[in-house]
Amino acid sequence: MEPAQRIVPEYDPNELDAVIGELFPVIHEERPRRGDGFLLDPAALVGSTRHYCSEYLRWLGLDEEVLPPERVLIHAGLPEPGRLERRTPQGQEGLKGQQGRFSLYIDNGLYHSLAAVKAVLAHEFTHLYLVRRGHQTLRDAGTAATGVAPVVSRLSDAEEIRTEVASVLLGFGRLVLNGVCDYARPYAGTGIVGQLGYLPVPGFVHVYRKVNELAGVSPAAAAHGLTDSARQALTKTYN
Repeated sequence: MEPAQRIVPEYDPNELDAVIGELFPVIHEERPRRGDGFLLDPAALVGSTRHYCSEYLRWLGLDEEVLPPERVLIHAGLPEPGRLERRTPQGQEGLKGQQGRFSLYIDNGLYHSLAAVKAVLAHEFTHLYLVRRGHQTLRDAGTAATGVAPVVSRLSDAEEIRTEVASVLLGFGRLVLNGVCDYARPYAGTGIVGQLGYLPVPGFVHVYRKVNELAGVSPAAAAHGLTDSARQALTKTYN
């Protein structure tokens, strides 16, 4: 996921609706949740970051061996809040079915907001799900001469926006909305762009509303588990 204080382009609701329309039937066939149980409850995430990760894997139906706790690493000074990396063992490149070895890096500067941490994890675990299901290609990370994390060619903004949409389609909408709103809240009125992710807050709200409608989530369930700032964003009218 990209650094927080980046310039996020204006979102086009019609383009977001097109991505939702494309991905919803695919993901719904794989993870057929509907109704008020469609959304992961933030209260289910307790303990350490590694405990959170175990819950994300369980929710997505992925085995812990795909991303074991010892490969979830927290470091200072990373260029972005979170980054999923993959390396294919030497000699196994190009082998059919080879998924590689995944690691997840989280920047410790993100931890002033646990809601933001959970949102970033939702985004990175969505990458993991999409790669494992063959819906997204993640090139192997290169080896950096210095630094705490390997170097990787990042995906295009369009592919990252698809990942943001997919994270909501996978039931992470409460976590995503809580995180982006909580991260932006301290910057309100300062003139600083405090934005987490690849969409502005109204864009995330649009996706959350649309996906919940398609999944049959009641308004009460959609509001349950949201922070005050996320609930305010959800009830706000946007142009």
